[in-house]
Amino acid sequence: MKMKKLITALTAIFLTLTVFSQDTYENLLIIKADGDWEKLIKKAERYTNKSSSSKEPEPYFYLSYGLYQISFQAERGEEYQGAYKDAFTAMGKMLRYDESGETESKFNEFISELKLSLLEIIQNEVDNEEYRRAFGWTMRLYKFGRDYIPALYLEGALRTRNNDSTTGRNKWEEADKLMAEAQVESWSDADKKLLMLGLYQSAKALKDMRQISQAKQMMDLGDPYFGDIKFWQENYDDIVN
Repeated sequence: MKMKKLITALTAIFLTLTVFSQDTYENLLIIKADGDWEKLIKKAERYTNKSSSSKEPEPYFYLSYGLYQISFQAERGEEYQGAYKDAFTAMGKMLRYDESGETESKFNEFISELKLSLLEIIQNEVDNEEYRRAFGWTMRLYKFGRDYIPALYLEGALRTRNNDSTTGRNKWEEADKLMAEAQVESWSDADKKLLMLGLYQSAKALKDMRQISQAKQMMDLGDPYFGDIKFWQENYDDIVN
């Protein structure tokens, strides 16, 4: 009889905690819809700092989203001056704690937006030959995983540009091994665009070192997936011809 009462009590507690958790994240959703980014950041931070929810992935999404949005506000507080970079740190924690992948799938649209925003920054830096600055931004891509293939190719290219060709080649070799088993066809548009940039910049670095055959081999890795894309065709011609 006592055991039955204990089980009933524990079940009630579990259900209460479950409902509380759901209500909590629904509240964050409401704040997000209101567009009050500072309130969203502070509310989400409370849950990321609580022992009961510090390893749940969803609060980190709201934290990342709020930081990303507030980074566009010119009149933001001093504590949010690094909000854009902090958004990637929060996203990295979300992905780390998301063991099932459900949260990543749920918020994949925002994840793609983050990636594309970083792609634009890196592209602008390499176009201006600001390779050290591009390298710093590229390191943020590892928040999406230490084995994130586009990041490895880009790091290889930028390490080479920054006179560290040994590490650059190691990164390329690591990326090549992962690429051999990658299902690129199923990747998101953002991942594909970052891969195109990584392969092209790697090939371009190799061509500038007069390693033409290796540069062509690098571009050939992407040709099965991007051969019909005008952007890729133009860059392929730039390397090969």
